[in-house]
Amino acid sequence: MSTNPFAAPQTPPYAPLPKTPAFKPIERLQYLRMYQYIFDNPNWVTNVLLGGLCGLIPVVGPIVLLGYQYEIVIGLLMSGGQRYPDFDFNRFADYLMRGVWPFLVQLVAGLVLILPVMLVMMVPLFALMGLAANTHDNAAVGVGLLLGFLVWMLIMILVSLVPAIVLIPMQMRAGLALDFGVAFNFGWIVDFIKKTWLDMLLGLLFLAFTATLLVLLGYVACLIGVFFAMPIIYLAQAHFIYELYLLFLSRGGEAIPIKHSPTPQPSGH
Repeated sequence: MSTNPFAAPQTPPYAPLPKTPAFKPIERLQYLRMYQYIFDNPNWVTNVLLGGLCGLIPVVGPIVLLGYQYEIVIGLLMSGGQRYPDFDFNRFADYLMRGVWPFLVQLVAGLVLILPVMLVMMVPLFALMGLAANTHDNAAVGVGLLLGFLVWMLIMILVSLVPAIVLIPMQMRAGLALDFGVAFNFGWIVDFIKKTWLDMLLGLLFLAFTATLLVLLGYVACLIGVFFAMPIIYLAQAHFIYELYLLFLSRGGEAIPIKHSPTPQPSGH
């Protein structure tokens, strides 16, 4: 018997996942399924707990969770959405290697895409502050600042979705192909955005809303709930990526050359 306290629980024998995706065309996103599928795995509590522990590791932890996220996407693709692999600390290096590429893509491309947006959005914010400084009516200043800030936040959220829509296909390619360079196939990225931009936008809004609710509930539960909320959000994002990729393929998109990890992917079923 293993003495490793972080090892994944033993599951019944399973058939190895095939190397070719069990592709079934879909027509639309299944929003609730992004969360429902998590609980189909009998080991979901352990997966969430281990994911939460991993997230506490500085710097490396989120990268490992990102790698596990793409292992889930591959598991769903290969099983036709029927199962996803358990989180296994024995595969820490595998997750790290898969996660480092989409992390680097986010770091490099994110600076190029997000930094200009942030700088532009600072202009109306400073304008609001300057207007408040030159107004002597405190009540009017308070109401004006509140309304202005709410409008600014709404615009900020909407504008920030644009870089996200570009980053998703780039990170998807890097995570599934285990390669940094393939993320910058701009012809493929443009085609992906053309075929799925509205679905990406609606899916991101849904995840942003539900993730905010989960985090708020976590804070209400004396911060303990945040520990559980973050890995659940990662798992929901994994199914979102999986569904987006299926939509893209269903609409005639070119498949990503998936590179499998050197070790087998155990299933929770």
